[in-house]
Amino acid sequence: MNPATGKQELSCKRCRYRKLRCTRTVPCINCATAGAGCEYEKIDKRRNPPSSEYTISLRNRVASLEAFIQELRDAPPARRDEMLGSPAYTQGAPNIPAAGPSQVIQNDTTARALLKPDAEGSLVYHGATSIFNSDLLSTSESYPSPTQSLYAESNFDHVMDHFGIKLEDDTVFKALQQFFRWQYPHFMFVYREAFLRDHFGERKGCKYWSSALLLSICALGLLMSETEGERNLSEQFFQAAESIVMVSGLSRPSIPTVQSFLCLAFFEIGRGNVSKGWAFSGIAFRMAQDLGFQSDPMNWLPHDSTIVSSEDIEIRRRIYWGSYISDKLISLVLGRPVQLAFDSAEVDLLDDGPGMEYWRPVGFGDDPEELRVLSNIPYLKEQIRLYRIVEKMMTTVFSPRTPRTQTDVFTRQTLLDNLNLELLQWRDALPAFAKWNKWSTGVTITPAVATLQ
Repeated sequence: MNPATGKQELSCKRCRYRKLRCTRTVPCINCATAGAGCEYEKIDKRRNPPSSEYTISLRNRVASLEAFIQELRDAPPARRDEMLGSPAYTQGAPNIPAAGPSQVIQNDTTARALLKPDAEGSLVYHGATSIFNSDLLSTSESYPSPTQSLYAESNFDHVMDHFGIKLEDDTVFKALQQFFRWQYPHFMFVYREAFLRDHFGERKGCKYWSSALLLSICALGLLMSETEGERNLSEQFFQAAESIVMVSGLSRPSIPTVQSFLCLAFFEIGRGNVSKGWAFSGIAFRMAQDLGFQSDPMNWLPHDSTIVSSEDIEIRRRIYWGSYISDKLISLVLGRPVQLAFDSAEVDLLDDGPGMEYWRPVGFGDDPEELRVLSNIPYLKEQIRLYRIVEKMMTTVFSPRTPRTQTDVFTRQTLLDNLNLELLQWRDALPAFAKWNKWSTGVTITPAVATLQ
């Protein structure tokens, strides 16, 4: 079923047999009128024809291999061995693996990674080679309760007053609406439900809300405002968020601090302050690793008492994968090295997250039809598959190392051909609800679909 329309992808069996126009509802109008049972195929067995781009890529791949074989035939033995040893020709074009959890073997080395409290009481990650992760420590060592995300946030009312910001003002509410309506699919490292629940709650002892995170989100959301006056206010919210997070965030790593720095990074890059945005994103990614988000949260249950529910586990997974996508997007846009490698983490992929139908703040949508399409997780999974290809592209095809020999030129051409094939395979494998044709008329593209185009 297409989650965007609530309709089936195929006509029902009866309409297909009788060659009737099916409404693809459950039941369809034809079957309901006839009083007949309405059944749909559970699996779409149709095969789409390969696109012209895919065919051209295959043709280029064949031409490249033919040229390589011809050169190999004419090369002397020493040169031939060098060419055959080229990594691009020792394996075929790779297939895109289905999205799934990382198959990292849990050996004794990785099992010794720990979360330990630092001097401030925050739980931080220590891998197997860390000098703070010594075998001399007793295995029966008790872990004090972590406080990194439950400590009472300092009073930053004076910062708000300085920038003329009131948290209960209508401007804040409008900014949140704009952010979650238009920009949220690009910022999936923020867990909307937990953040809004804390925001509309008492805002005390919050694990997933902070004033800096709120101001960062508002700064981004105001950029989408229809009025110039509200758009100009984004600078005030940005400066207030930056003032708070630079004072309180660096010494106490926490989930809201990671999210705040990453939001500020996108804000700065968006207005051309590339160096500052790059630095903010680096802080966010390093802090996420400092908190151990590169390891699945199920591994930290004995050490981190703040992980008390399945939602806490899902939030930590979301933060890692949202950061992984953001890292590749920033690296791609700026042409810089990636920082979070897929093979350096072992975090399970996400289940389809909860929608907002179970609770809904006033103003955040009253249309029941709209609520059915609020889950962005299926789109996020496709982003992860896409940015795994981008990671490979940034580390191989567009690596700073320039070709020095003819073999290097052939190697890069082969890598480029393989990359084109992978991208085309990814696009062809997109579910129907995630596809978009720029030539389609009368079809409104949603922000979640736009992230994949």
